[in-house]
Parts: sequence; structure tokens; C-alpha cells
Amino acid sequence: MTTLFIHNAQIISFQDGFINGTCDSIAINENIIEAVGKYEELKSLIHTTTQVIDAKGKTLMPGFNDSHIHIWKVGNLKTFMLDVRGVQSKEALLQSLLNYHQQNPHLQWITSRGFNEVAWEDKALPTRNDLDKVCTNKPIYLIRTCAHIAVCNSFALQIAGINSQTKSPDGGTVQMDAAGEPTGILIETALGLVASKIPPYSVEDLKIMIKACRNEMHSYGITAATDPAADPLLIKAYKEMDTAGELGFRLNILPIILPDGSETPYPIPEKYSSNFMQINTVKFFADGGLSGKTSALKRTYKNSSEQGVLRLDKNQYLHLSRQCMEKGLGVATHAIGDAAIEMVLEVYQQLNSIFPSLIKRIEHLGLPEKKHLETMRSNNIACSMQTIFLDELGKNFIQYLDDDYLQQCYPVNSVLQHNILMALSSDAPVVKNFNPLKGITAALTRKTKEGKIIAAKESISITDALKAYTLNAALIGQENRFGSLQKGCLADFILLDKNPLTTEEKEMNSIKVLHTYINGKEVWSLK
Repeated sequence: MTTLFIHNAQIISFQDGFINGTCDSIAINENIIEAVGKYEELKSLIHTTTQVIDAKGKTLMPGFNDSHIHIWKVGNLKTFMLDVRGVQSKEALLQSLLNYHQQNPHLQWITSRGFNEVAWEDKALPTRNDLDKVCTNKPIYLIRTCAHIAVCNSFALQIAGINSQTKSPDGGTVQMDAAGEPTGILIETALGLVASKIPPYSVEDLKIMIKACRNEMHSYGITAATDPAADPLLIKAYKEMDTAGELGFRLNILPIILPDGSETPYPIPEKYSSNFMQINTVKFFADGGLSGKTSALKRTYKNSSEQGVLRLDKNQYLHLSRQCMEKGLGVATHAIGDAAIEMVLEVYQQLNSIFPSLIKRIEHLGLPEKKHLETMRSNNIACSMQTIFLDELGKNFIQYLDDDYLQQCYPVNSVLQHNILMALSSDAPVVKNFNPLKGITAALTRKTKEGKIIAAKESISITDALKAYTLNAALIGQENRFGSLQKGCLADFILLDKNPLTTEEKEMNSIKVLHTYINGKEVWSLK
């Protein structure tokens, strides 16, 4: 029996065969879509107990699905960690840290994240000498916005036992100065040398972070998400919330297999599936971040001798991936630079010959070559990409990449032209504003925050961008229960004040989410 009936809506969805603009009503039976069509055809489904809502011409569409967002880390910056995203100078950064230190004398560690030195006048990373000006009697661990570089003060280095004799771990760098002393700058896997010394959060702490992020997700109309690097403790927190009915969104978890700073992998997880949560794919990191010059390139970064960091040993990566697939798990791998992408695809091709039906996806796919896209198509390899980076981090890309690399930077149009399953996502908290409409706008305009255009030919249509944030994002996790509005799907949808299909590009960011529904129940409303 129909429990909710919404009419007088502009209904849009992106599954094959659905014609946008032809339906104005949707019927929900508890948590399932019962029918989508015209009011005159569906009005007989209304009963005396049915809740009937007049959408007053507003747009109804599937909820957004952020296929790559670090949920607990977003929440951490709202709860337990200092957020320094947007600080405009090293001096402002140090002042923020000092204020935080003085306001929180009870903290054992000062932890912070979000600086981007490219936005500063001197464009130089801070060092332990800078952080020692904040305090010398408490450890400081400061993470760059990309989370592939961190800076520590002298006390933190001392706790971790890092000194002039310390060797860099495989896939990472402990940076030394001209005198052979540590600068406090750690790159890629070296972050784990210090991060492992920070007192771990409790399961209850993690739940607080997850809920803090969930509230913001709901406000953006995000009803489903993939957390792409979950350790065993975080998985425990998610499972407890799922069992208690506290999750409040569809969650796809990608458990991390190789922790930073350790050669010992985590145990391979078991597959898991419930109405709200699934684990069917694991995660590896092949390289670093493009905005910090740690993504692994075949050529050097512009005006530099650097080529980034390849984090994985190919033989170990293949061995562990095969072990995971033997347990029925797919593999997702962070790969941004062309060198990293090539190595990952070589492994995926071998895996595909043995496990053709299991998920193989690339996270980011920042600088693929044409031959890489052809390999992905022929081996059924999907990807989750972030056009939203062009807005917040485009200035970094322009500074670090030569013209040829810029023309292939996050090439979403080329990916779609090769018939590759592609989803869009945010990778928050790498970006501060993870509103899907911002990522969609960037996919259309290819503009940086400063108004520069990167690879204009890689712009895609509004329909393709919306599909990448809804239906495609569900399909790369092998989900068909949501992501579209059709009979039998879960009733996860949103109401917008404007129709994005008929809104000008320059107005896209002004679209507001009015209501967010999950399981046929309203979970958020614009006040």
C-alpha cells in the first residue's frame, strides 16, 4: 500500500529508457518505489492513510552518491581536529595552531589538516622549525590538504624516534635538510611513522565523526557514499552503527589493506552486506597526490626534477590483490599519475584474466593516457574521478604540470568517450566544499577558483555529470537498488528548488536541496 505520494514534480533520472520531463508523480510503499509516472495514471494508488505531498513544480531526482569521500575525516575536522583549510599564509597557519594549542591545554597532541602552501606568497612547506615556534612541549602533527604530506614539530619526531639516522620507508620519504637532520616533512608512507604514535580514536569517537559528516551529506542531498580507506577500527564503528540502525545513509566501504608505515598488511576482510552497508572491494594506494607533487609521473613536474612517489611494490600488490579476489572481493586502487596508472593496469589485466566478474576500479585517474583508457575499456575497469579538484586545487595543477599534462588532467569526457563506467566524487576533506553541485559545475566548466580553464575539451554535459553522481556511482559498487528512480528501487531521493537540466552553468551552484529522503523518510529539510 502506498505510504507516500509526491505529485506536481519535475522528475528526472538517468537510467536507460527514462525520458526526463514526462513524469510528475512518484508513489512510495514504505522504503520502496512503487511507481513513477503521471498523476492521472498513478492517483488511484492514493489511500486514506497515504501521505500526499504537492512538490509545487520542484525537481525530484535520485539522491547524490559520493563515490569517494573520507567520511570520518570530514567529521574529524568538525569535532576533534583543527581545520586549517583556507589559511592564506604560513603566519596565519602558525597563529591558528597557537590559538588552538592555548584553547585546548588538555590535548595530548595537536593535530590539524588542510593547508595548501601553493596559495601562500612564498609557496614553501612549513618545517619542524616553524612548528617549534608554536610549542616544544607537546607533539604537533600537521597534515597537508592532500593527506599525502605531513609536517611535525621536534617533539613529535622525538616520540616517533625519527632522527638523522632514520631511513625512509618503502613508498615514502623522511625529508632531511642540508645538514642531514629531519626537516619534519614526511611524504606518503612515511606519515605512518608518526601517525602510528598518536593515541587512536575510540569507536565512540569515530561514531561522533561519522554523524557529524552525515548531517552535512544530507544537507547536500547525498544519500549514499563510499568510504575509500577504512581500517579495522573504523569498520567496527560502521558495523555497530549499521546493526543499531544509526547509519542513516547507504555506505560502501573499501577496507585499506596496507597501512602507512607498515610492511604488514591488515587481515583481508570478509564480505558484508546489509540494507544500508556493504563491503565487497578493498583499497590500495599506488601513488600520492597531484596537488603536492607526489603522484607518480613518467615525466618530471614542471620546473622540477621530481616525478612523485610510486608507493606499491608491484609483486606484493599483485599477490595481495589476488588473495583478496580469491575471497570474492574486488580491488580499488588510488592511482593519479600516468606511471602509477600504468602499473595498476598491468596488475588489473592479470587479475581480469582470472577474475573477470569482480570489481576493478581506479580511484582518481588523474592523468591517464589514451592507451590506458583503451585498456580500461577492454578489461571492464571502472573509475571514480574528481572534477571538483579543478576548482579548489586547479592552481596547483597549473603550477606543477606542463601543458601536455594539463590537457589530460582529469579527462572525464575522454573517459566517457571510451565507454568506461565513470562516477564523480569529492575526496573530501581534500576539498572543503563537497557539495555535488560544485563538482558537477566543475565538470561542465573546467574552471579553477581563479577562473582559469583546464582542458576545455574534457567538459561533459549536465546529463552525464548528474548520471555520474547518481546511477554510475551506484553501479561501480555493483549496486542496482538505488541511484535511479524506477519501480522496485529503494526510495532515496531529493527535491531541488531548480531543475539542473534547465539551469545555466553559472547558476548551477545556486541550486538548493530542499528535502532529502532515505528509505522513503525525510532525513533533512531546508529551514
